[in-house]
Amino acid sequence: MNSTGWGTIAALTLAAFAAQTAQAAETKITTPSLLISAGVEPVPTKEAASSYTIITAEEIEKFQYRDVTDALKTVPGLHVVQSGTRGSQTSIFTRGANSNQTLVMIDGLPVNDPASPGGAANLANFPLDSVDRIEVVRGPQSALYGSQAIGGVVNIITKRGGGKPRSTLRAEGGTLGTFNTWASTGGTVDSVDYFLSLSGETTRGSDATPSRLRDARGAERDGNEVLSASGRIGAKLNEHLSASAFIQITDSETEIDDDGATAGFVPVFQNVDSIYKSRRLLTSADISGRYLDGIWRPRLALGVTRYSSRLNDNPDPGGSVYLADVDYKGGTYKASFDNALDLHPQHLLTFGVSYTRDDYSSNGRRDLGGFVISSVSDADTDAFALYAADHMTFGERFFATVSLHHDMPDGLADHTSYTIAPGYYHVETDTRLTASYGTGFKTPSLFQLYGSEFSAFLGFPAGQYSGNPNLKAETSRGWEVGVEQGLAGGVVLTGVTWFESRVKDAIEIVFDPMTGDSTPANLQRFDVQGIEAFMEVRPAAQLTARIDYTWMTVDTNTGQVVGPLTRRPRHEIGFTASWTPQDGTVLSTNLQLVDPDRDIPRDGFGYYVYPSSYMVVNLAAAHRVTDNVQLTARVNNLLNKTYEPVNGLEAPGVEALAGVSFSF
Repeated sequence: MNSTGWGTIAALTLAAFAAQTAQAAETKITTPSLLISAGVEPVPTKEAASSYTIITAEEIEKFQYRDVTDALKTVPGLHVVQSGTRGSQTSIFTRGANSNQTLVMIDGLPVNDPASPGGAANLANFPLDSVDRIEVVRGPQSALYGSQAIGGVVNIITKRGGGKPRSTLRAEGGTLGTFNTWASTGGTVDSVDYFLSLSGETTRGSDATPSRLRDARGAERDGNEVLSASGRIGAKLNEHLSASAFIQITDSETEIDDDGATAGFVPVFQNVDSIYKSRRLLTSADISGRYLDGIWRPRLALGVTRYSSRLNDNPDPGGSVYLADVDYKGGTYKASFDNALDLHPQHLLTFGVSYTRDDYSSNGRRDLGGFVISSVSDADTDAFALYAADHMTFGERFFATVSLHHDMPDGLADHTSYTIAPGYYHVETDTRLTASYGTGFKTPSLFQLYGSEFSAFLGFPAGQYSGNPNLKAETSRGWEVGVEQGLAGGVVLTGVTWFESRVKDAIEIVFDPMTGDSTPANLQRFDVQGIEAFMEVRPAAQLTARIDYTWMTVDTNTGQVVGPLTRRPRHEIGFTASWTPQDGTVLSTNLQLVDPDRDIPRDGFGYYVYPSSYMVVNLAAAHRVTDNVQLTARVNNLLNKTYEPVNGLEAPGVEALAGVSFSF
């Protein structure tokens, strides 16, 4: 792996440690006390046997993460793939699973897009101004959340108001034509709490197409604009009941380099007027109760997500002659009735029932150099589910969770998922041993079942895609075993986890070599094994550093699929460090080192490419001038590394920004 730049990071870190040597009094590492995504009710993090990562609001502010994509890049076991510049399609691969095999939620409401080909979540343009924490639980989680949770779960928890009303205004600008603004207000009035936020982000960006694929027109910029508003309100109705509601609407417009061709069918990869517009609407409401002196805690929740997007591409002067004008719409409606019951001091029983409805449609046309194709698809599906879990504790040492989830998807066979996750905590040595075994599954997406689309490849019309209504659900099983050890009185925390999983009936696209037509089929079985290891050090209250390492192999076991899967790094390192030299001043860095395995070339067919490793270093600084005014500065991609997260699509180079925030 290329280690260029490690010296810079090591020097910064050692300098910070040296500056603190004189006051390196032991300070214990603290972790959030509860894991919200452990099921119907939160459980103490010390009693969670599945591997998890929690990114808190404090860390989001400290490292100045701009959106969910930034925050997830250093999480172990996750590989975040952004297809070029900011705002472009962003996918996550969790422990080697496909990008549509990770369930993404906001406050427990699924936000995977039914209108996307595989039903995956697009994590681009998810702002963080209303986010309180992000929880990532790795490994099969279908026993808790049903379909799609094969690789794991990402749960984005939003902020709630509390205390005296307080408002914040922020603005920052910098290179690449970037200007961002945020405004928020929240607090409590009598028995009502509220939090409102508004954010706008714009950047002229950089060219997503690398120089090797540009034509004679030279470089152009692929910009992005995002406007997002959200609000949450909660109220205590009486001594037994409380209620809350949340809404978020996000509009974005992203310039993308969609593939095209000249009138002579010469491939064109640079596209100066291909625009992808999208709107995402998330709404949810719930009412919760506490009865029998708090022993029984029911909760009724309703949620709706609606996606609408439009791809618009007109012919370019001197470039592609292709035209596209296609609308995509999708949505999810979910209702659930959850219950938590303290049967015994050692048993927390949770159970419930849910109903989910997904719908999807597309409508438009493509003109591929005289080949005019209409695209019309329309489908929906329903699913019911029953689930139950028992979280058990035996003194301060032993704990375990057993979960069952029975899904009844429309038109597919019923499926029951389960998880067994025991653990042991040795208080005297601060040692935590965990293990889990679970199963997962994912229903085919509506596009995979019923979609219809016509595409081009390397400048030529490639054929008709047709869905396959006979697809089966993808299934998996996986296990892990881990140890976590506190050292030096809690100043050091380290751990390692070994994991393995097998995915069966994975859906792949099958091409007809004679016609170029394609359809999905259950073909593939693949096995994953790997290690996640970390070390966190906090020698003083002012200084903390953490390094995460993931090693992973993914092997296919199907003759119809050649070689291992793509975009699964064998090695990945995430490093974060922060230093508070004085009250109100914070310096931080985060680093991502990726050693890719293989990818599919954007400008070729029938072979793989093996990208070089790359390292991205980000620096941030914040200084509080007064109790109400704070100055911020950050540099993204400090070393100006040129790299392609997806072959043929280049990430932005170095970017510097400075900002100011006012609180009152």
